[in-house]
Amino acid sequence: MESFESEMTDQDSQEIHSRKVKADIKPWISLLVASSSIFLMTLDLGLTAVSLPEIRADFDASKRQIINWGATAYLVAMTSLLLLFGRLSDRYGRRKLFLTGLSITTMAVSLAAFTPNPEIFLIARTFQGAGIAILVPTALAMVLGDIPQKHQGAAVGLWGSIGAVAGVLGPISSGSLIEIFGWRATFALLAILGFLALLAGIRVLNESYLPEVPENLDLMSVFSGIISIGSVTLILLQGNDWGWFSRKIIFLFFLGVLVTCFFLISCKRSKNPLLDLELFKNHKYRQVTIAAGFHQVAFFAFFFSSPILLSEIWGWSPMKTGFTVAPAMVLAILVQTPFGILADRFGYRKLILYGGFVPSLGIAWWLIFVDSEPSYLSAFLPGLLVVSLGSAMVGITTTGVALTVVDTQKLGIANAMHQVSRRLGTTIGVALAVGLGSGSNELEILENIKVLWWVVAFMYAIGSLFVWKSDVE
Repeated sequence: MESFESEMTDQDSQEIHSRKVKADIKPWISLLVASSSIFLMTLDLGLTAVSLPEIRADFDASKRQIINWGATAYLVAMTSLLLLFGRLSDRYGRRKLFLTGLSITTMAVSLAAFTPNPEIFLIARTFQGAGIAILVPTALAMVLGDIPQKHQGAAVGLWGSIGAVAGVLGPISSGSLIEIFGWRATFALLAILGFLALLAGIRVLNESYLPEVPENLDLMSVFSGIISIGSVTLILLQGNDWGWFSRKIIFLFFLGVLVTCFFLISCKRSKNPLLDLELFKNHKYRQVTIAAGFHQVAFFAFFFSSPILLSEIWGWSPMKTGFTVAPAMVLAILVQTPFGILADRFGYRKLILYGGFVPSLGIAWWLIFVDSEPSYLSAFLPGLLVVSLGSAMVGITTTGVALTVVDTQKLGIANAMHQVSRRLGTTIGVALAVGLGSGSNELEILENIKVLWWVVAFMYAIGSLFVWKSDVE
């Protein structure tokens, strides 16, 4: 009898242990599924960037401008709708919004894969941007609450590493897919991955946050917020093409200023605004969100100007340029999760500060050798890796702070606002790289790139100062 009771006790203990292990592992499985959002978004950027010339060539020349607008519409829709869907996720449940966004994204890329004309392609890309706008603020907020506080840095680091993997795979896989199957295969791949992620999400993800019965959002703040962010994004995207002092840009500028003022007034006066301005009373959140924006400007200005230098000044081929820049992306994959673990152990503040100032060393190193084609191993690669290392530090740590210093019921809108800052920073960085990385001759381009890199170093420093002035631990 005693033996039987002992055996039962052992079985019960094993079962309890097994349940505990499953409970501990499940949040990480959910994180991997939720990471499909950043994977799809980052992969799409790489695939589309390479396939866009092939898409234009496949349609009538008179309609190729519509194809160009497809890329613009995607970015404008994604950036301008982030706040709305972040707010809705806090009010109606993050799992519902996440699965909805994944469904819209999957259907949109499927439509793009089989589009019969440029007009349908434009519609598909717009809806794809809207789908990504749902995924970005909801995904990480959905699962982060289930992960213990002491492991949240590692979780954000893993999240960033998955995005970095997609950043490497996008440009590499797109060339092979296009050459063998044509450009439609790139969108078919995204559709397959989206469908698999949707099936996994339905099976694995749970609603970790159950909001109270929501009240209706203030529609004035919703519409003015979308127009405000959309107009700013469109200015940054089209400024180089239209001319920064063209009538279109000037009109959008004044429209953006006017609507932004109206938006802020609506948010302040409304009972249920699109953006809860109380977020910015949180000193830690405000400072790291601003810092993230400056760091994104710096990072993308640097990495978009680097290929310009390699191809236009040093005459490197696109293939050689791609392979020489690839180690930076590989390094970003390898270090983000370890940096997240270090943040859990030693705090976020030091990593953000070091991550802000370290890239300046890489840029200074490049400025020494920029006037003549340097040795790849002794000059180019060290500077590139140092910039990538610092940027990886900043990227995951600012996001980690932004999502760990706010209340659970505000995680969706907090992440959305943080992502708006990052997306606008990205767009500004690319615009700076394209604008300053041009010129009538090689000497002018080189001098402009030097100026740009000084601006990049300044942006990194400004971002770090915002963190220094905060009380982030």
